[in-house]
Amino acid sequence: MKKCYTLLAMVICNTSLLFAETNAVVEVKLFKNWIVKGERNFCNVAIKNTGTVPLLLAKDVFEFYTGQLSIRSLDNKQGSPVAGIISYDQAYEEIEEWGKGFEPLPIGETRVFEGRKFRLPIRMPFSEMIQYKVSVYLGKGVWLDSEPLTVNGVVPDAEEHMATITDVNGSRDLVAVTYKNERWLYLKTTSYWSICPISLTNKIRVEPHDGERLHKIWDGDKSMIYRDGQMILLEGPDENDVFGKWTRERKQRAEADNAEVRRKKAEVQAQ
Repeated sequence: MKKCYTLLAMVICNTSLLFAETNAVVEVKLFKNWIVKGERNFCNVAIKNTGTVPLLLAKDVFEFYTGQLSIRSLDNKQGSPVAGIISYDQAYEEIEEWGKGFEPLPIGETRVFEGRKFRLPIRMPFSEMIQYKVSVYLGKGVWLDSEPLTVNGVVPDAEEHMATITDVNGSRDLVAVTYKNERWLYLKTTSYWSICPISLTNKIRVEPHDGERLHKIWDGDKSMIYRDGQMILLEGPDENDVFGKWTRERKQRAEADNAEVRRKKAEVQAQ
């Protein structure tokens, strides 16, 4: 299987706050550089505080997703909260008032979000080349932006029906989409929801698994546990669970870097 594409976007956002600076590197992990029409793309993010003041990020990953994360056009003219019904200022305030609140990201440290894939809403017009950026809202009009990201809108080489999932939420199809030398498993409704890369030639089998909305997916002799509704694998080999693999490895690296940052700060304070 071909390795999935990696797009890492890093940028520094400067905002003068008296003598302090709000700076950060927003790292965006995309798992392939193409989408089919109607696809809801996913990413993961890591944020490193490179400024001189702590950054307030939502404690809860879902609240971060709905209240601080956005996909925006390069000219900033597109972008709204995931819910799409309130402004970002309102969404940001509700994290503090009704949610679990914020926690500071200390100077020099990195936070890697885990526990879910971040869906990028369809806001950019579908075309052969789609450009956008991923942004994090800090309140009062302050944004942290990634560098421009580019994906290609493509017509797949093949689409194969794999299985039909039926439960209290109705019926949905699992399909395999092949483009060049990549093959991905999708949940297909009115949109396409990517689940994971799969082998180019193996037979794919799907069967119900213990637990609500859980299914076991077989890629040849390799098995995965899939949770419907979240489009995530609860377990599976790294070549399939690319989302989990990246998150796990990136978090380990961030924890090591953060420990070194704290050690150096302690040395300075001890002098």
